[in-house]
Amino acid sequence: MEDILTASPETEVTGDIGRSSSFEVTINGHLVFSKLKCHGFPKSQDVVKEVERAQNGQKCEEILDAQSPGCIIL
Repeated sequence: MEDILTASPETEVTGDIGRSSSFEVTINGHLVFSKLKCHGFPKSQDVVKEVERAQNGQKCEEILDAQSPGCIIL
């Protein structure tokens, strides 16, 4: 999360309790990453890239690359 706020301080980051073992990233109502689908966590630079795309008025793309579920760096 720190990487996102450093790159884009005006970004609002929130967390919701979801399904067991789930971790999802949604940007402007669009799901861009699902741990249940990718079997890991997103790389922070991939999330930052999609936040920047949204801020520039571009459509966000789905993040398909994941890192080990044991380590999350946001």
